[in-house]
Amino acid sequence: MGGLVVVRLPAKSGRSPCRRMVHHDAVALCWELPQQTRAAYSTIADGDQREREARHAWLASHGIRRCIVPRQVHGTRIVQADAPCDDLALADGVVTSDPQIALGTYGADCPGLVLHAIDAHGVAHCGWRGVAGGIVSRLVAAMRTVSGQPPYQWHAFIGPGISRPHYEVDAPVLSARNWPPTAIGAARPGRASLDLSVAIASDLLALGISQVVHSGVCTHRDERLWSFRQRGAGQVQLLAVWRTT
Repeated sequence: MGGLVVVRLPAKSGRSPCRRMVHHDAVALCWELPQQTRAAYSTIADGDQREREARHAWLASHGIRRCIVPRQVHGTRIVQADAPCDDLALADGVVTSDPQIALGTYGADCPGLVLHAIDAHGVAHCGWRGVAGGIVSRLVAAMRTVSGQPPYQWHAFIGPGISRPHYEVDAPVLSARNWPPTAIGAARPGRASLDLSVAIASDLLALGISQVVHSGVCTHRDERLWSFRQRGAGQVQLLAVWRTT
């Protein structure tokens, strides 16, 4: 597959249609990915996904019965889907080889990263702290434990997040790692604009993963989505990934 694909599910499936269009709550952001994998991203209209009822309703609209979502602490820890709850509470990513389990990560500007192979899939919350701390390599290492395929055969999907023109950062962020030059843009004196999706893709390429799809959706610009930078603290969206067979 060369990029994003528009998918409309048949009415008899009982699931919401997946379209990449800008319309109110009747429209869902959904991507059909290679290797029989699908990803979707909730909107403001779907409610705060940290709330159990809202999360279950949105997942059910996509036919998902079970989804494992780590608590997320802006770290780099990746666990397996069958990890104890105490481990999930301290993790920012999760992997599995079970095709019956969906995985998810919350976001309100930080993009989620999906890795998927024919026999496994994983997801990680990629805020600047995690990306600076090596969460991309940690997710790749965890995927190696559940997939029999080499990384160059895997596919990656970088979900919605804040885009570089709207993400100005200061010296502590800029000094947290050697950011790829292509991820840095001009901003006010002493600051720079940062493109996390470009940094994530650069890290993936260095690890041998070149089949990368970007959602192209900016949480700051898209009025359907909650952006922490734009609106402050509030609700969060959920990026979910699951196998379709």
